[in-house]
Amino acid sequence: MSDNARPVPMLRQISTHAMMRHLVRGPRSRADLARDTGLSKQTTSDVIRILDAAGWVRELGLQSTGVGRSPLLYCVNPDAGAVLGADIGASRVVMELSDASGARLASHEARIDSIPPGRLIDTLLDGCSRFVAEAAGDRPLRFACFSTPGIVEPGTGRLSNVRNLPDLTGADLPGRFSAALGCSVVVENDVNSALVGESWCGAANLIDDVAYVGLGTGVGMGLMMQGRVLRGANGAAGEIASLPIGADSRDAEAPSRGTLERVLGVRAILAPLAASDRPSELIAEFGRQLDAGDPEARAILERIGSLCAQLVLSIQAIVDPQAVIMGGMLGLVPGVVEATEAELAVRTARPVRILRAGLGLRSTITGAGYIALTGMYNSVFSPHLEAKQHDSPWPIAPPPRRMPGAGS
Repeated sequence: MSDNARPVPMLRQISTHAMMRHLVRGPRSRADLARDTGLSKQTTSDVIRILDAAGWVRELGLQSTGVGRSPLLYCVNPDAGAVLGADIGASRVVMELSDASGARLASHEARIDSIPPGRLIDTLLDGCSRFVAEAAGDRPLRFACFSTPGIVEPGTGRLSNVRNLPDLTGADLPGRFSAALGCSVVVENDVNSALVGESWCGAANLIDDVAYVGLGTGVGMGLMMQGRVLRGANGAAGEIASLPIGADSRDAEAPSRGTLERVLGVRAILAPLAASDRPSELIAEFGRQLDAGDPEARAILERIGSLCAQLVLSIQAIVDPQAVIMGGMLGLVPGVVEATEAELAVRTARPVRILRAGLGLRSTITGAGYIALTGMYNSVFSPHLEAKQHDSPWPIAPPPRRMPGAGS
C-alpha cells in the first residue's frame, strides 16, 4: 500500500489511543471495542471509520458465533507500516523487520568483527538501508530501535563505555540512522532490550519487578520496576561490570575493564580451557567438557555459580525483584542457573527466584523490535508524550516464534 497511514486528528487522540490499545491485542468487534473502551457505540463507529481511512485498521471478516448474527471483526492493518529492530554485538549485527502487528517480515545477520576501524557506522547505515529497501515492500518504515552495548546518554542517545565497539563511542547514532532511514530512531542498551524482550514474550512475561542479568563477552543487567525499565540519571543503571565482586576493585585495570567483568566475562572465566579466543567457540567447548564430566569444567561452573550468587544477592538487597532472569551465551549454559541456586541456598535464607531466559539468544533482538513497535504507536497515537516517555509499553500480542516458512 502507499503511505496513507496518517497521524490521527488531535480531537480524537484519546478515543483512538484507547481503541488502538485494544486492537493491538488481537481482532475485536465493534461491540467488544465499545465495551472494553467505555466509548459509546456511535463514537466507536466514528473512530473505526477514522482509523480505517487513515490506514491503521481493516476489516478482518465475520466472527462465527453459531448463534444469531455474526459480528464483523476489525484488526490492526499490518501494512500500515514497518518497524526495524537491530542487535549490534561485538562480532555481528542482527536486523529484523516487522509489520505494524508485530509479525516478523524478514531477518538478516552479518559479521562485523572484520570491519576496518572507522568504517563500522557507515557499514551499518548501508546494510540497514539496503535491508529495509528489500524487505519493507510498500510499507513505510515508521520507527527503528538499535540495541548496542554501552551506556546510552539520556536525551541524546550518544554512547559511552562501548569497550568492544569503539567506533560507536560518542557518535550521534539516532541522528545518523534517522537521516539514512527516514524515520524516528532510538538507541537502547542491549541488556535493557533483552529485558524488554523477555518481559514481552519470554520468562519475565507478567512479572512487573524483574532483573535480567546478561553474561557473555561482557556482563550487564537490566532492571524493570512496576513494568518500566530503570535507566538511572545518566543511563548507567545496571552497569554491573564494575561491581567489586570476584577480584581487587583497586587494581589498575578495574576502572577501564570492570572488576566483575574481568573475572566473569566469557574470555576471562573460560580462559583455562584455552580452546579459542572466540566466545562462541569457548562456550561450545565448555559445554562439551561439562557433558564429559571434566573436573576443570566442573570447577569453572562452581566458580560461575559463586560469582553469580554474590551478584544476585547484591541485586536482591538493593531492588528486591520478583525474579532474576539469567541470559547471554554464558548465562544460558546448562547448569549455570542450578549452580547459582546451589550457592544461594547456603548464602541466604531469603528465597530468590532464578529463571533462564525464555527467548535464549533472541532476547535482545526481540526487545528491540518491541521497542520499535511501541515507539511507532506512541509517536502516532500519543504525540503529546515527551520523547523520554515514548517507550511507554503497549499490550501488543506477541508474534509467532518463527517466520512463516522458516526452519526450526
